[in-house]
Amino acid sequence: MKFKTKKGSDLESRERKAHLLDEISELYHENTIFIHLSSQRELYNSFDPAPESERELSDDVENYIFTELEHKRSKARIGVTFVTDDESLFDIETVKSAFANHFKIRAEEQIIKNRKAISYWIKKLLMGLAALCGFLFVAHFLRQNSSGHPLFSILGEGLGVVGWVALWEPASYFLYGRIEERRLLMDYMRLHRAEVKIESVADFEARNKE
Repeated sequence: MKFKTKKGSDLESRERKAHLLDEISELYHENTIFIHLSSQRELYNSFDPAPESERELSDDVENYIFTELEHKRSKARIGVTFVTDDESLFDIETVKSAFANHFKIRAEEQIIKNRKAISYWIKKLLMGLAALCGFLFVAHFLRQNSSGHPLFSILGEGLGVVGWVALWEPASYFLYGRIEERRLLMDYMRLHRAEVKIESVADFEARNKE
């Protein structure tokens, strides 16, 4: 039985806007990630006691997927094929469920992190603007009342620099950091909607010889 949470609804809405729910979206062969596994157990985090269909993926599997994802087309559909010597050792429906569930949780967690980060950096931005205004006001006052003394001029310039430095981190986040967070969320959503398959080593090698 599924319970529709606010997070789940938000995730589905975001995936729809990114056209990840469109069945007509084409899956290019070069956007498929191939992972060799000897058994289904290698897929999971061995410390997670949850049922296999809900179990967390291992760090090695997730890290490999993200390494390969860097070479795939941005925003395009992703396929993940687990290549194995013995397909009978795998339950495809369980693997699909565990894979989708893992990246659904990752995506929902990233949505929360992104919201908290925006709230945090907006506060820092306002604090930085207040500090900048204060430092610039003092710097202007010193320059106006320095009577030509170089020390006051240097101090005024220094305070102006400090004021701009106070804005550096929040400005850097909104210019670059937020883009990286949104890219990571997009990757999680693409993997949540990935087409997962199991393939034998023999089939994999035969197809690649064609």
